[in-house]
Amino acid sequence: MEITAHRLRKSYNGLQVVNNFSHQFRSGEIYGVSGPNGAGKSTLIKMLSGYLSPSGGNIQYQLDGNDLKRNEIYRYVSLAAPYSSIIQDFTLAENFQFLRKFKPLRKEYAYQELLEILSWKDPRDKLVKQFSSGMQQKVNILFAFICETQLLLLDEPTSFFDRDAKAWYKTILEQNKSNRTIVIASNEGSDFEAACEILSL
Repeated sequence: MEITAHRLRKSYNGLQVVNNFSHQFRSGEIYGVSGPNGAGKSTLIKMLSGYLSPSGGNIQYQLDGNDLKRNEIYRYVSLAAPYSSIIQDFTLAENFQFLRKFKPLRKEYAYQELLEILSWKDPRDKLVKQFSSGMQQKVNILFAFICETQLLLLDEPTSFFDRDAKAWYKTILEQNKSNRTIVIASNEGSDFEAACEILSL
């Protein structure tokens, strides 16, 4: 998927959060978006996902040379962010079954295979709200990667991660980056190791 952002603006109650952002995200590449807290990284990610409408400017999406409408984008996007949490009152298995109803997967994963990727024992009836923040983030990341989506948006992907979890993230990114346009917003420079370009807000 190729994305062209042209003079994007977003304001809240008169406060300009993103101002005249323009960039072309080429198909199959990985991009980093850096900047201090409050610079508009999360807002930009939300606009690129189609979840948030810009106050000005526009975003064009092309898939295999065909233009996509904004209300079609959700089919092709995976978003992992601290604010895109999985269902808190579901178990891991229930969240996985729910995901499968709404998104095609890159392959037919069995639940046991999911556990192997996470390097977990089966949490069984444990609800997601009983997971640690790092465990919840790991599931968020995994679900985003295993979906058959052409645009992958990651906002602070390694927040709540310890050293081992950060190594896990790098491995799963390497294994699932093919045929995708990936945009990573973060304050962690190590999150951008695979990026072809880093944009500063």
